[in-house]
Amino acid sequence: MAKKVLIVGAGYAGIEAALTLNKKKKRDNIEITLIDKNPYHTLLTELHEVAGNRISEEGIRIPLKSIFKYTDVNLVMDEITSFDFENNRVSSD
Repeated sequence: MAKKVLIVGAGYAGIEAALTLNKKKKRDNIEITLIDKNPYHTLLTELHEVAGNRISEEGIRIPLKSIFKYTDVNLVMDEITSFDFENNRVSSD
């Protein structure tokens, strides 16, 4: 039976965790799901470029589908409203 890993949030840490776990997937039987409310990752280190009107907002957004194109990471677009750690469940609207 596969170990199930749920990552909430596609920020820098969430993406790095998903990509790292995907590499270990061949050795360990892992099912990875990443949940985020947006279908893209925002490059926060480039936010000043948008504020300075040097590039558009779309210039600092990377679609999650392109980041995880060659992986088996399941992408879910949703916003988690509560966590139940005792029963290993998350809830959303």
